[in-house]
Amino acid sequence: MNDMSDEELGTRFSALRNQDRGHEPQFHHVWHRAELRARAAPPSSAPTLRWIAAAAAIVFIAALVVITHDARDNQPIVTTAPAISSWQSPTASLLGTPSRDLLAPPPLLSSVFDGVTQTALQSKAD
Repeated sequence: MNDMSDEELGTRFSALRNQDRGHEPQFHHVWHRAELRARAAPPSSAPTLRWIAAAAAIVFIAALVVITHDARDNQPIVTTAPAISSWQSPTASLLGTPSRDLLAPPPLLSSVFDGVTQTALQSKAD
């Protein structure tokens, strides 16, 4: 990296600014050229065609909806629902965690047989 003083860096930037100012075109010349190009270009009919195409698409979709709606009214609606006894919770598998005994609250009254009864109940449940 080249160590330069702030004054030298400032003079180099001002030289670059002066060079850019010498090569930039005058605003009124650029504006005049843009006006000439805008007047020379023929008016486009593309926006009109876009509006016509959009309106035709809306009419077509509306007609399609009306036709399909009438066809559906004549058909009977039949639904079947599964029995409530076959329902299973989608989160049931989350309840059987291996560390369930860590998440269980401590017993209110402790006993010598606390560990024995918990393991016996867990083996019956599994």
